[in-house]
Amino acid sequence: MKKIFLFLCFFSLFNCAGYEPLFSTKKLSYYIVSIENVNNDSLTKKISKNFDNNKIKNINKKGYLLEISSIKNNVVTSRNSKGQVSTYEMTLGVNVKVFDSNTNLLIDILKFNKTFNYNNRVNKFNLNQYKKDILQGMINKISEDITIKLQLL
Repeated sequence: MKKIFLFLCFFSLFNCAGYEPLFSTKKLSYYIVSIENVNNDSLTKKISKNFDNNKIKNINKKGYLLEISSIKNNVVTSRNSKGQVSTYEMTLGVNVKVFDSNTNLLIDILKFNKTFNYNNRVNKFNLNQYKKDILQGMINKISEDITIKLQLL
């Protein structure tokens, strides 16, 4: 009987949690009509892919046209005494021009920059995988920042 009571208590507590995704498309006050990739590179395509679920048209919401351009830069920041690379810095810069879908007027220009420092690795395959993971994390963070800024417009 005690186990049944505890099970019911836990079930009622977890049932009342009210979990909702943070960036749910239901709560957004806008929708994206189209996204233009200025650079037409894979990095910009990855960023615009994060906004595919925001393209659900709704009459009560504001519509935006986006022009996205991005720049990725890897720089050697330090070397050891032998002249071998010991640390790198990856920089990702994204510019987003936001246009109104009805009038095609420029509303705002959003600029985002993220940097990340990382150490060199002996195994180059692991280094490349690590770079890809870092880049994907930076893209996700910038996409979240773009979503927040568009929500505030």
